Amino acid sequence: MTERGRGDARPTILLYTQTVNPFSEKVAAALALKALAFERVISDDPDDVARWSPIARTLPVLEVEGRRRADSKAILAWIDELAPAPSLYSSDPRTAVAQKSLAQWAEDSFLWYWNRWRTARYPRPGDEAPPDDSLLARLRHRVERSVGRPFGRGPASRAEQRELEVVGEIEDRLSDLVGFLGTRPYFHADTPSIADLSIYSFLVVLRGGAIPGCAEAIEERPTLTTFIDRMGAQIAQSSAPSAADPAAPGRAEPRAHPVLASVDGIADEETG
Repeated sequence: MTERGRGDARPTILLYTQTVNPFSEKVAAALALKALAFERVISDDPDDVARWSPIARTLPVLEVEGRRRADSKAILAWIDELAPAPSLYSSDPRTAVAQKSLAQWAEDSFLWYWNRWRTARYPRPGDEAPPDDSLLARLRHRVERSVGRPFGRGPASRAEQRELEVVGEIEDRLSDLVGFLGTRPYFHADTPSIADLSIYSFLVVLRGGAIPGCAEAIEERPTLTTFIDRMGAQIAQSSAPSAADPAAPGRAEPRAHPVLASVDGIADEETG
C-alpha cells in the first residue's frame, strides 16, 4: 500500500508476522505512533518464515519499498531513522538508558516465562497424578470424588501445578510493572517510549489469552489495564488523520493479509 499526503510519496510498508507475536505488536505500535501506514502479512507456516526471512529465520520482518530487515530491535532503530519524530527515546541520556534497559528486561522476562510455560506443558509420566501424593492428600481426593466437588481450588494434577507455578511468577512480574509505573502515565517519561512499546505489546498478548490465567491477572491490576488503554488510545490517535488538516488524506487502517494462518502460538524467540 502506498500512501500519499501533501504531495509527498509515502513508502510502501509491509510487516511480516505470525498470528501471535508480541515483537510484531511492538513494531506495529511504533509504526502507528509515528503515523506510518502499513500492512500486515500473516502466516504461521515455517516455509513462509524461511522465505520472508531467509537469513535470520525470524519474524517480524519489516519491508519498506522492497528493503527488508529482521529483528525487532533493528527494525525499531530503522523506523526511528525513517521517521525521527516522535522519538522512541527520551532526549535525556540517563532516561533513555533507563527506557532501553526496561524494554530489554520486559522482553527477556516474557521469553523466559513463555518458554518455561511451554516446557511445563510437555507431557511427562505421572502428569495426571495429584500434585500431593501423601496419604492425607489421597484420602482428601477420594472424599472429593465421592461428594462430587473439590474442597477449595488447587491444582488437580502435577501438570496443572507446573503451569500454575509459571503463571504465579508472571503475576509477580506484573506486580513489578505496577510498581515501576506508579502514578506516571508512561514508564520513565510523560510520553511513550521504547519501554512502553515493549511492555504494551507483551501485555496485549497476555491479555488476549496466550497464557491461561494471565488475562485475569492483568484485569486484577487496574494500573496495567489503564496503561494498556492509554497506550491503545495514543496509538489510535497517532494513526488517525489530522482533523486540523482537511487536505490530508484519511490514513488507511493497517490491513492484515492472512497467508496460511493456522497455528496459534508464539515462537521461542522472534521465530516461526
